[in-house]
Amino acid sequence: MSLLGNIKKKGERKKAYNFYNQMHKLKGDPREIRKLRSVMSARLTAFIDTTFIEGAKKTELIQDSETPLETLELKSSKYKDVKTLSGIVCVYLPSKYTNYFFELGSLYQRAHLTANQALELTDETCLEIETWLSLDNPLHTLNFLRAAESEEGTTESDQPHQEKQEPAGDIETDAN
Repeated sequence: MSLLGNIKKKGERKKAYNFYNQMHKLKGDPREIRKLRSVMSARLTAFIDTTFIEGAKKTELIQDSETPLETLELKSSKYKDVKTLSGIVCVYLPSKYTNYFFELGSLYQRAHLTANQALELTDETCLEIETWLSLDNPLHTLNFLRAAESEEGTTESDQPHQEKQEPAGDIETDAN
C-alpha cells in the first residue's frame, strides 16, 4: 500500500507543478482561463497562509523547548496539501517563495517583525507571484493578521479622544 501511496503522491505533485508552471501561458476560452486563475489564487492563498503559520509554530516549539534558535531550519516543502471546496489538493510553489513565507512566520513569532511589516513583505512577494502567473485575482493572504490588526485599531479608536499630532511640515491644500 505504501508503494501505491508514493506513486499517487508523485502524480499529485507533478500535476501541481505543471498547473503552476502552465498558469502564465494559458490560452483558450477567456472564461475558463479566468476560472483556472481564480482557482490558483485561492490555492496559493491557502498555501502561503499555511506556510507562514508553519514557520511560526515551528519557531514556537523551539522557543518552548528552550533549544537555541540557530537549530531552526528555515525551510519548508514546496508542495503542500491544502483544503479546498472540492477536497484536499496538492499545491506547488517554488522553494524560493515557500522558504521566504516560512521565514516571515518565524520572524513574526520571534517578534523581529510587526504584523504590519509581515503583511507588507508578504504583499510585495504576492504581487511578484501574481504578476508572474498573470493572476486576475490578487492573493489575499494572512487575513488572520489583518483581522487582528484591525481589531487593535478599533480598540484604540474606541478609547477616549486624545489630541492627535499633526505631521511635521507644511501641508498645502487646494481651495479650488
